[in-house]
Amino acid sequence: ENKPILLDFTGWACVNCRKMEENVWSESDIYPILKEEYVLISLYVDDRKELPKEQQFDFQYASGRVKTIETIGQKWGTFQTLNFNAASQPYYVLLSPDLEVLNSAIQYTDRDSYKVWLNSGLENYKITSER
Repeated sequence: ENKPILLDFTGWACVNCRKMEENVWSESDIYPILKEEYVLISLYVDDRKELPKEQQFDFQYASGRVKTIETIGQKWGTFQTLNFNAASQPYYVLLSPDLEVLNSAIQYTDRDSYKVWLNSGLENYKITSER
């Protein structure tokens, strides 16, 4: 869609994730930004649905420890930890369509800070897309 991406690391049982959705995302000046300016991708790190057998795998950390990835949640949780060095939710990352990070990640926050963060990501996206 040639829009920046909002990666939303969330969980079905994440109380603060629901608070963000209900009290920040639903605001009349934030919802249109999310809906019209970004591609929202929500990754549920606690999803217990089993991955198809062909998508299951063993992941080996640099330490040598091996983790078997069998569920959707394990896949996205490991992805978050490896790529963003974080394991808490909600956790939001802004990316260009080319997967360039557009801004520092943000977690549970107030509406004004979130709006500033979203708009800053849009400005950074405009700058990177002009290159």
